[in-house]
Parts: sequence; structure tokens; C-alpha cells
Amino acid sequence: MLVSRSKFDALSEQFFAIKEENKKLSQQISEMKSMEAESSVSNTAVQSEDEIFEGALLNSTVTCLLQVNGIRQSVLQSFQQIDAQNKSISELNTLFDVSSNALKNIVSGMNDLTSNMESMTGNISGLSVMAGNINTFVTTISKISDQTNLLALNAAIEAARAGEAGRGFSVVADEVRSLATNTNSSASEVAELVTSIIGRTDETVESVTEIQESNTLLSEGVEKLNSDYSNIISSSNSMKETIEVASTKTFIQTVKLDHIVWKGEVYAAALGILDKNVDDFADHTMCRLGLWYHDEGLEKYGKSSSFRQLDEPHKEVHRNGKEALALVMSGQKSEAIKYFKQMEDASVQVMSLLDSLSID
Repeated sequence: MLVSRSKFDALSEQFFAIKEENKKLSQQISEMKSMEAESSVSNTAVQSEDEIFEGALLNSTVTCLLQVNGIRQSVLQSFQQIDAQNKSISELNTLFDVSSNALKNIVSGMNDLTSNMESMTGNISGLSVMAGNINTFVTTISKISDQTNLLALNAAIEAARAGEAGRGFSVVADEVRSLATNTNSSASEVAELVTSIIGRTDETVESVTEIQESNTLLSEGVEKLNSDYSNIISSSNSMKETIEVASTKTFIQTVKLDHIVWKGEVYAAALGILDKNVDDFADHTMCRLGLWYHDEGLEKYGKSSSFRQLDEPHKEVHRNGKEALALVMSGQKSEAIKYFKQMEDASVQVMSLLDSLSID
């Protein structure tokens, strides 16, 4: 079949037009593929940049958590200092109590001494009265002796007048007069002795009275000192209570920081930032809180509801943290996420119970 020249030319132009259009389409497809590739690279670059950023941010967060350890050490030192002061005040209170009891015993002894001195003064005064009575009696004897001596003298005179008949009576009269003289002399000596006793007794009464007055003043001073001691003990007890509260709150903040640091180290080990394995992490009985819980804490807060509830979530924090780390190290990272969450849930309970305990 023959085709006219004009139709052939038209078909040729149409062919070349289609060919040119096809070429343009091929270029467009090539450009689109190139753009798609560039877009894919760009998205990959963006995704990679986000992952790098998130990883770096996570590392920085964990590093920040690890820095809490320094704060924990400072708080721990504060707790140790406060606890030392608390123990010092307890020892001081014991010393004050001993001193106060000693002062009370001194006051009691001085009061007894004052009472005994009053009794002694009464006895000495009675002795002085008795000595006065003796002196009166001696004076009477002396008078009788003088009268006897006078009668004996008169009898001797009468016997001399009687001559030989009165000689025997004269001898008796001389003996009676000698006896009266000796009696009078002895009575004088006794009187002097009694007078001396009365003088000494009066001096003793005066001295005892002065001692009694001094003892009374001293007793009042000691009672005032004991009263001051009581005030000091009261203030010291108030200070001790304040320090005990501060000590407890500081300790609780310390163990809360302990747990934050412990969890931070678990995360750091899971990310490979910290070179620790599962066995390097203490269980719930060997950390500071666990040791305190089963010793001093039990003795002090054993009846507290918050304290009794604390052990189980505390145990779960340690158990889940160690389990999560073990899974990470065995390559089961997806499984570890569940245990990390359980660790955090238990940690929230621990923190809440510790806060309640600080108020109890």
C-alpha cells in the first residue's frame, strides 16, 4: 500500500513529537526518582538526628541523676552531724539528770543536818540548864558548908569552956569544921567547873546556831541551783526533741536520695554508661534504708502503719530494678521495659510512705 508524501511527513512529525514527549517523560521520571531518593536520605538524616538527640538527652539525664549522689553525700553528712549532736545532747541530759539527783541528795542531806543541828542545839541548851541547876545546888551546898563550919567553930568554943569534959567534943568539932572547909572548897571547884561548862555550852550553842544559819543559806542556794538545773534539763529536752525531728527528716531525705541514685545507676548500667553488673547492686536488706528498717527503724517506728507498709514496695524497687537490668544485659530490652515501670511504680510508693513516716 502506497502512502502519500504529505501523510508520511505528518506521521514522521507525529513520531518525532511522541519520541520527544517520551524523552521528556523519561527525564521527569528520572528527576522524580532522584527527588524521592533525596527525600528518603533527608528523612533518614532527620530520623537519625532525632535518635542521636534523644540518645544524648537520655545520657545527659542519667548523668544528671548520677550527680544527685553528691547531694546525697552532703545530706548524709548533715544527718550524721545532726545525729552526733543528738547523741551528745542525750549524754548531756544523762549528766544533767545525775547532777540533779546528786543535788537533790545534797539538799536532802543538808535538811537532815539542819534538823539534827536543831535537835543538838536543844540538847546543848538543856545541858546548859542542867549545869545551871547543878551550880545552884553547889551554891546551896556551899552555904550549908559555911553554916556547918560556923557551927563547928561555936562548938569548939563551947568545948574549950567546958575544959577537960569538953575535950572529946572539941576534937569532933574540929573534924566537922575541917570537913565543912573541904566541902566548901570542893563546892567552889565544882561551881567553877560548872560555870566553865555553861560558858562553853553557850559558845557551842552560838557556833551551832551560826552553822545552822550557814547551812540553811547553803541549802537554799543548792535548791536554787537544782531549780536552774531543772530548767536547763527542760530546755535541753526540748532541744533534743527538735534535733531528733530534724535528724529523722534528714535521714529520710538521705534514703530517698539513695533510691534515686540507685535507680539512676541501674539506668546508667543499662545504657552502658556505668560499668556495673546485676550483682553489684544491693538488695533491699543491704541498702541504708534496709539496714535501718530492720534495726533502729523497727525499734523506733515499729508501731507505725506507714513503717509496716514500707518493706514490700521497697523490696519491689530492688527486685524489679535488678530483674530489668538482667534482661537488658541478656538482650531482652523489650521485656525489661515492664520491670523498669514496676520499679518506678514501687518507688513512688516508697517515697510516699517515707514522707508519711517523717510526719508520724
